[in-house]
Amino acid sequence: MTSYKSNTPHDEPLTIAALLKALGHEPVSTGGDEFQYASVLRNRTNNKIVLTVNNRLNTWFDSSLGLLGKGGNLMDFARTYWPDLSPDQIEERLRNIQIQITKKDRPLRKRKATKIPHYQIERTGSLGYNREITDFLMESGLWELADLNIKEVHYYTTDQKGNRKDFCAAGWQNENGGWEVRAQNYTGCIGTRGMTFIPASETALAIFPEYVDYLKRRSDKYLHYASVLILNHPDFISASLKRAHHFQRVLLYTDETGGDYQSLAEMFKNELPHTEVIPL
Repeated sequence: MTSYKSNTPHDEPLTIAALLKALGHEPVSTGGDEFQYASVLRNRTNNKIVLTVNNRLNTWFDSSLGLLGKGGNLMDFARTYWPDLSPDQIEERLRNIQIQITKKDRPLRKRKATKIPHYQIERTGSLGYNREITDFLMESGLWELADLNIKEVHYYTTDQKGNRKDFCAAGWQNENGGWEVRAQNYTGCIGTRGMTFIPASETALAIFPEYVDYLKRRSDKYLHYASVLILNHPDFISASLKRAHHFQRVLLYTDETGGDYQSLAEMFKNELPHTEVIPL
């Protein structure tokens, strides 16, 4: 839904670095897994590095976008690079670029275009009106924890024959306008992925991997005066690091026992030694 898939199981995934090269953008400098570019999302005025691409994670962050920057995965970059194109047009453009890249290495084979489901929001509203969503939150132990940011999200997809399928989930909005949704059998994002930011302080920032983690700890005394940043996706670890540099005090809530965020504490301690790590 929010990530570009290669045309066949044998294709190498398209990387952001490869995409940028195909679009005519070369890095100003490279180091390890990171490629650094002067602005490619705005008019270039000098060689100041503002765009960083992590080639291992296939993620990006541009510090020149907005007050605190913006980043994400391949599809997030494509949407930002081509803001006037529809999701289907973006997928087609990425597919054509990938064909151009792979064509040098092997003869072009006939491919059947893959239709990636495109989910659309129908409506959102307060909790308590949809039994399926209410039951999910109660069974998950989240009903009592949910705050006003948690909404009922109703969305749908239409297949190539025009048949519509409806879905519903509990969800909250991220700072890029997408909806992070959670249901019994689905976890994902409807629309553009992003982090969720709750402003409160310009000097103290508390960071959580998931919104549920924040809900469970939001009564902590540390949070009475701090702004809150929820990553929502592991792809945004690098972006959250850059965001944290703007704050004098950083409180990192994380579970160091493993999972998708197992390197979170280590990365923060290396980059921002003053980070206070608080176990979840």
